[in-house]
Amino acid sequence: MHILLGQHLKDIRDSYEYESETESKLFEYFCNYCVVSRHYLGRFDPKAVTTREDDASLDGIAIVVDGDLIFTLDDAEEIFKTHKSSLQVDIVFSQAKSGEKFDKAEIANFSLGLNDFLSLQPKLPSGEYNQNCLAIVRYILSNSKKLKNKRPNVHIYYCTSGVYSAEAEIDAAFSILKKQVQESDLFHEVSLKPAGRSELLSFWNDVDEKNEATLELSEYFGMPRMPDIPQSYIALVSAKKFVDSVLTKDGELIPGIFDENIRAYLGDGDVNDGIADTLRSGKKVLFPVLNNGVTIVSPDITLTANTKTIELSNYQIINGCQTSNTLFKYKEELNDDIKLVVKFVETQQGDASTDIIAATNSQNNIPKEQFLALRNKAKLVQKYFNAKNDVVSQDSRVYFERRANEYKGQLQASRVFDVREVSRSYLAMFLDQPHTSARYVTKIFSGGAVGIFDEADRECLYYCAVLASYKYNIMINGRKNNAHEFNKLRWHVLMLFKWVVHGHVNSIKPNQSAAESYVSKIMAVLLSEGKKYSEAFAKCHDIIRSIPFPSDDEIKRGRYASDLRKAADQYLKSLPHKIVG
Repeated sequence: MHILLGQHLKDIRDSYEYESETESKLFEYFCNYCVVSRHYLGRFDPKAVTTREDDASLDGIAIVVDGDLIFTLDDAEEIFKTHKSSLQVDIVFSQAKSGEKFDKAEIANFSLGLNDFLSLQPKLPSGEYNQNCLAIVRYILSNSKKLKNKRPNVHIYYCTSGVYSAEAEIDAAFSILKKQVQESDLFHEVSLKPAGRSELLSFWNDVDEKNEATLELSEYFGMPRMPDIPQSYIALVSAKKFVDSVLTKDGELIPGIFDENIRAYLGDGDVNDGIADTLRSGKKVLFPVLNNGVTIVSPDITLTANTKTIELSNYQIINGCQTSNTLFKYKEELNDDIKLVVKFVETQQGDASTDIIAATNSQNNIPKEQFLALRNKAKLVQKYFNAKNDVVSQDSRVYFERRANEYKGQLQASRVFDVREVSRSYLAMFLDQPHTSARYVTKIFSGGAVGIFDEADRECLYYCAVLASYKYNIMINGRKNNAHEFNKLRWHVLMLFKWVVHGHVNSIKPNQSAAESYVSKIMAVLLSEGKKYSEAFAKCHDIIRSIPFPSDDEIKRGRYASDLRKAADQYLKSLPHKIVG
């Protein structure tokens, strides 16, 4: 395999701790990470979108609905229950061959498997993951009236480690495959991309590289230096140049530049339709007066006064997501007469950045739970993580990514937990709500995210829950102690783990002073040199096996969690000895 691809496979292996995987499987993970990242901007484990050995002819399937990566039918149903009526759906299929050439027979086999899946009544061997994805696709198609363009988009990738040269025979095979998918009439947009070594390296760089832009300003004025903000400017710029220089690369929106925006692009609606109407009307010259503009935060801003140009690095559009996306959508309508007001703020301080995010969005109709990461307790929890990482060994370090992509490209991905995953781990382990954690993740934040990042909570509880989650994820990925068989119940395992360590079923209130000593015993097991946590997790498995294994629906119900608690109590009382730290 090419030396650069080989290095990136090692990066994937090390980042997600796939120590026991073969080169061919790592290549599948690498390819799926690259291609799915072109359509989904959040964090994900590439193994989660990779099909299993029992799935025919498809190596990866990913379904993105309204910007969320969807893994269960329940998740899809929750999204479609919302008031939105123009949901964008992108479905990604991939095949990854680690050989050095594009083979017509292999392409034909991929075509057979893909078209069998898209028949919606497949006859080829189909594992659990494929069947789950098929159920989601059927549900999406049955609710086409709520979709943008009334149909989903599909993106097909055929990946090898060789060089794609568009030979007539191979090109014809891909053309036939694309035509077959188009003739299914299931999709609005059908894209097919043969991805060889060069394309894969480019995809990887797009995910990993810094955002950089240079923009010419029409007019600007600087604001005084402020605490943690060495420089900031308010400028008038050409809307067309803003789209070309800041928003896009090779004609496509740059991935990740809205990651810290409190709200994703909402698609068609009153606000965005109003922006579009202004752009297409005789009032377009009034756009900078009628529109609130855009706010950009960057840790590195360089302004060249004599040329009126500004250079940005690693920038984020923290306010103006709707304006930016609408400008991009109607970029053909733009000319140099249409101006845009842009606020540029340089800061390297997370606290200053989050204050700006909250302030610039305070007048928008945004649910309070979306500001969860801005809570003071969340900031304290992140500082606690950092402090603990200074005193624990390298193999036990975990990180709380409070702000999206805060650690992008800097740390091993398997060790980084965003606000959602931290919340799920904490809910499951210390609030005894694994059934909530197992549900569609947005549900956790409904109703103001009650019980999460409360001011009186002990920070150690969040850290302990995440460390336990990390240790168990490693066991799942390494297929140790058959942990992979309990993947769906990983939140329930966290709930059980603390009881197994203490030897009896009891709970601790998050604001109790006794929480510190309660957690210390669990931490001793998680950090033990002899990996005593492995034995504790094995006992969690025994407890789960002691009662009937739940259905997917039962996993998300409080009753099963209650039954598991009773089973744990009975099991632990029967043990002749207990695990100690």
